Amino acid sequence: MSALATLRHALAPGKALNLPAVLDRTALLDVLSVLCADAATATASAPAVWRWKKLRQSRGWSQLEVFRRLSRVAADEGVRLPDWPTFKRNLCRWESGTVTASPFYAGLLGRLFGLPEWAPVDATTNADLW
Repeated sequence: MSALATLRHALAPGKALNLPAVLDRTALLDVLSVLCADAATATASAPAVWRWKKLRQSRGWSQLEVFRRLSRVAADEGVRLPDWPTFKRNLCRWESGTVTASPFYAGLLGRLFGLPEWAPVDATTNADLW
């Protein structure tokens, strides 16, 4: 059985699964669905593209809720997000694929959605966020 099949089997509904609180079943299934979709179309040199809208909708969050939650994540890292209208414009662009989120914002969003490979970044190196 492949690693992917093993992971899918472990995440099947009704199965007992011991996970740390930050890695709940929903977050893992979201990540798995994105990875499977991206693996079919990604090239070796292309950066990972996360489907922010799909992740947001899978939790039933509005864009405003993402802003509120992401503001708390950013504050924990000593960063202040721009005002709601500016953030909303950028979130719409990221979700539609018109623009790719910068590594800084991709990291914040990755941490908000519990994507395991997004580690905190140094805010002092990201002066040109917008």
